[in-house]
Amino acid sequence: MTGAKKDTGKGRQTAGDTDQKHIIGALLKRYGRESLSEEAEIHLKESPHALFQMFQLAALTDARVTPETAVRTFVGMRDRKWSTAGQVLRAGADRIAGALRDAGYPEGDVRRISTAMTDAALHLQEDHGGDLGELREDAGRDPERERELLRHFANVDDDVVDAFCREAQLLWGELCPFVDKKVLDAADRLHLDQDAMSLRALVDDDREFVRLVDALVRVRHDEDGYHQVRELARVR
Repeated sequence: MTGAKKDTGKGRQTAGDTDQKHIIGALLKRYGRESLSEEAEIHLKESPHALFQMFQLAALTDARVTPETAVRTFVGMRDRKWSTAGQVLRAGADRIAGALRDAGYPEGDVRRISTAMTDAALHLQEDHGGDLGELREDAGRDPERERELLRHFANVDDDVVDAFCREAQLLWGELCPFVDKKVLDAADRLHLDQDAMSLRALVDDDREFVRLVDALVRVRHDEDGYHQVRELARVR
């Protein structure tokens, strides 16, 4: 779902603007003080290391674990110096798979993620000079083409690409505003607008928008999250 400018929730009932702002305020207070990239202490600048780390975090997030577990796992990998394409290749898929098991990842996700990381590292170095920024230029900064190349170079599905775009939109302006189905599903349950442009209009800037997007990802993993957000917003 590139740019997510299409209104995918046509005909759905949303809360009034004031109630939506209260809900968004509650979401940001409870879940959105930092984006996932900020929590992982990824430097928000367009550098080869930062972009590859965003890809790693995206692969770790697209699994049957909480976003917090994904962040902790990424930080652990970075502490082992497995956070650049070259380092990942030297570590190898088997060592990365072992780290994922130790972090509590389900076995079905372990091999998929470890293979995606090593494949991405190899193809990134061979095809894009070790820099996802070069992939962006190869795509002509076209969001659809960027998504196509991302899927191809790492052999990943749309969910990983979506997770990458959620974080990278702060650096790759052509993606912004971006939301995916997971974000829209959470927004729907909170009676928020169902398109990216409308949600972006409810916050102050792009950085806060990414925090909102990640807050909507986080609330999906909190058993009582939707209720708590409504209570915090005092919306019934």
